Parts: sequence; C-alpha cells; structure tokens
Amino acid sequence: MPIQVNVVPHTHWDREWYKPYPVFRMQLVELLDGLLPQLSADASYAHFQLDGQMAVVDDYLELRPEQRDRLAELNRAGKLTMGPWYTLPDEFLVSGETLVRDLRLGLARAAELGTAMRIGYLPDMFGHVAQMPQILAGFGMTDAVVWRGVPAAVDAPAFWWEAPDGSRVRAELLPDGYSNGARLPEAGAELAEQVDAFRKAYGARVGDPILWMNGTDHQLPQPHLGRVVAEANDGQDELRFTVTSLADHLAQAPREGLPTWSGELRSGATANLLMGVASCRVDVKQAAARAERWLERVAEPLATCWLPADEHPHAFLDWAWREVIRNAAHESICGCSADEVNDAVLHR
Repeated sequence: MPIQVNVVPHTHWDREWYKPYPVFRMQLVELLDGLLPQLSADASYAHFQLDGQMAVVDDYLELRPEQRDRLAELNRAGKLTMGPWYTLPDEFLVSGETLVRDLRLGLARAAELGTAMRIGYLPDMFGHVAQMPQILAGFGMTDAVVWRGVPAAVDAPAFWWEAPDGSRVRAELLPDGYSNGARLPEAGAELAEQVDAFRKAYGARVGDPILWMNGTDHQLPQPHLGRVVAEANDGQDELRFTVTSLADHLAQAPREGLPTWSGELRSGATANLLMGVASCRVDVKQAAARAERWLERVAEPLATCWLPADEHPHAFLDWAWREVIRNAAHESICGCSADEVNDAVLHR
C-alpha cells in the first residue's frame, strides 16, 4: 500500500509583526479575494485552513462585508476551516482567563459562520503551559497540534499530553513546524522528492499518514496545488497525496500505543523557543496584565454583584475582552515586533 500524504493548504497569519496591522490586513484582503473564487471553482483545491483564528475572518469582513455569506457557505461545505481561537496567543504571557476567553470568543464567532475547527491548533506558540490540555478538554476538544516546546524524550509523531488535573488530549507533532510543505514545486516529481527528504530527515517523528502543511507566514494560496498533487500521484506509486483538512488527517491518525507527556512543553531541544520574548518590552506586558486584572478582578465581579441584570454592561465588557484578546496574539504580546506595532498594542 502507498504511504498516505495529507496535504493541508493554509496560511499562518500574524495580524501585526514586522509590519503594522493595517499593512498586513491589506495583504489579507488580497489573499482572501483570490482564495474564495479558487475554492468555489477548483474542485482539486479541496480545502484551506485560515490559521485556526477568527480574527483573520473578522479583519477581512470589516473591509469586505459582502463576502460574509460566501465565507459561511464555504465553511459549511467543509472547504474553509475557521477557528477555534480568536487569536493565536502566547500562553505564558497572558492570564489563564484570557486563554479561556480567547477560545470562547473564537468558537462563538466561528459558529455564527457555520462551524469551528474543534482542534487545539497551537502551531507557533513559544512553548505551552501545563494546563493547556485541561483548557482544550474543557471545550470538548480531544486533539492538539504542536511544534515548539516538545522535548527530545518524545520521539514519536504524536503523544498523549496530560495536564496536572489528569485531563489529556492527543497531541500531533509538527516536527518541521507548520511550513514543511510551503515550498510547492512546479512538478509532481519534485513534490514526491520533498516528502522523501522530509521522511529521511525526521525519521521516527514522521507520522503515518504524513501531515504536509502547505503554507507559511503570510503565504498566499498556490493555485497550481491541485495540478502538482495530481502529477505526483500519477508519477509514482510509493506515496498517495490527498488535499484535505487537519480534522480529516487527525481522524485517520493512530491513537494507540502513544507515549505520554505530563505538564508544560518548554524544551528547546527540537525547535527554537525564542526565550527572549518573555522579558523584552516589559511595558507591553505590564499594561496587558493591568488590563486583565481590572477586567477579571474588578469590572466583571463588581458589575455582576451590584448592577441589576438589565443594566449589566455586556457590550462594553465584550469589547474590552476582545481588545485584550487581540493583544494576546503571540506577535503582539511578545513585544518582538516593529516599534509602531508595540505602540499600537499599548494604545489598545
């Protein structure tokens, strides 16, 4: 039998980073303006993943509100994956409540447009807190996808990840990150060669089926994907390529005989953790912590205890939490961005 290779087209979208948010948003509009017709017209381009965060969708619809129904239709048809996060946070630099609100908001927004990807997608966080399996399980999720922080002791393509309370999820490892399939060649034979090189380089950490993440930072969809995949399937018999979703890949992945890891994932053994982000731009981190504490410990408790239900400031508090969650995005809260990005984070 040929080895199955599941190709998941996606983009990793930092809202702001080495360019400010307004510049990156115009690139996002360009991406989705090209992607939506492609998904509608090209059956071979079976799926696209919008980086596991709903901020990407909201940022687009604010400028293209007329595309809302089209996005919802593609989502319901299984051709476009949204959520579950609102932004992809840094887990160590925001509060536990912010992580919970982030997931809650992302799932709610995705539900308004059809459905959410029910996977703990953690592709680029700079390490993972011990309680993340507990948070994911609390939202009914059974799977996570991780890259950075996995120790060398986990020499397998997947493992059971356990929280201190005993909650656990199956964690799929991205041994080469979320970009192992980003460099899509022009010919199918070259695609097969890329996968062979990946298998040789990562050995026991390559799963069966193989997960081939066709995307990277701010990468636009590659319209020739369907043709190259068809050529690869016609040109050899050892590998069988399928353009699919992350959820479909995980449904095929084995769940028996996996190793177990308990607690946080904070090792730099196999991927850079960028530890300096924990201490740079302390003013950003202090401002975020103050905002979280005022919301968690003062504004919401006092409003709940002392205001009549019909006077509760739902809209105001929802808006405040949304801004905190936008700032929780890993490239925002980490302070590793351009100066004008850090200024924007402080303003929010």
